[in-house]
Amino acid sequence: MRLLVLLFLAVLPLAAQPKSLFIPQLPHWQKMTRDSGMVFSGVVTQVRRSAASTGTTQITFRVENAIRGVRRGQILTIKEWGGLWNRGERYVAGERVLLFLYPKSKLGLTSPVGGTSGRYAVDAAGRVLIGGPQAIGPQTISPQASRPRPVPLKIVKAQILKAVKE
Repeated sequence: MRLLVLLFLAVLPLAAQPKSLFIPQLPHWQKMTRDSGMVFSGVVTQVRRSAASTGTTQITFRVENAIRGVRRGQILTIKEWGGLWNRGERYVAGERVLLFLYPKSKLGLTSPVGGTSGRYAVDAAGRVLIGGPQAIGPQTISPQASRPRPVPLKIVKAQILKAVKE
């Protein structure tokens, strides 16, 4: 009986750990980070569509967490090809995101690495929403799609930095 009680007490702390500390294994982060010129989380502060024939969209971010190619607190404006906006890959002022962005092209354009795979929503508590649908916009999402799991940004950042070293 004493052995059962000891075994129960040994296993209890493992069962009581919060599920939000689950660290997803995302092997594609290594490739995404390698292909990125900038990796950061931040807040969208402004979105401007170009009326010119260039068909670009300018998105301005305030960088909250710098991981690669940017500085914390930096105000960063990127230009994306307008076709992404037309496909539904849109940003909204006030939105918080974690982005893996390609290096700027010769035309000064960039976009998330792997399309929507390089863009993650960040909730009000600063957690990255991982899994489930990544796309933000009018795309149709299957009702069977799993719900995103909130993971603290510091854990995600540590895993991204670890993936870079591997």
